[in-house]
Amino acid sequence: MLTSHEHTRLRKRLLSILRQNSDYHQLYYDTYGYTPVGALLGYLQTLKGMETVTRADIREVVENDPARQLEWDQGVLIRATHGFMPTKTKGRLAEVAPPKILYYGTHRRLIHQVKASGLLPIASEYVQLADTGEAIGAPGDTLSLFEVQAEAAYRAGVHFFRLCVPYSHSDPFYFSEAIPPDYLQLL
Repeated sequence: MLTSHEHTRLRKRLLSILRQNSDYHQLYYDTYGYTPVGALLGYLQTLKGMETVTRADIREVVENDPARQLEWDQGVLIRATHGFMPTKTKGRLAEVAPPKILYYGTHRRLIHQVKASGLLPIASEYVQLADTGEAIGAPGDTLSLFEVQAEAAYRAGVHFFRLCVPYSHSDPFYFSEAIPPDYLQLL
């Protein structure tokens, strides 16, 4: 059980990360701000003062959040319920030709919406994609992965972007405009 001070500190850190208020985090966020809990925990444990944080600590903070600003489906995805900001990409992106296949992860309850409408940059300027499914997280429980026929979408006129150097050299993420459902396959 966390002390009051530890609880407050972890809550503030979670909100900052999940709202994407910091300059850069190597986490995957879907269009609705969800990110895998395992990746978030791994990232938290690299931060000073957060080395011993556990999944149970995160669960405790989410369950006892008086403002209900954090949402965890108790599966693999977590997000801030409001205050979510799109990844700060303005001026940091360069248009690129994507690889043949990219990946998109989302909550299972959004599968039908994605199949019907495609990928839409609803809460941000662009859709965030990854070059491997592993960069998003392992599907299961509530996380679902889509394979994106990125090269075909690019040939059809969809624009793709990557972060420019010096912001990232080995970043596995791509950004795109809306992608029609014809280029998506649920894995």
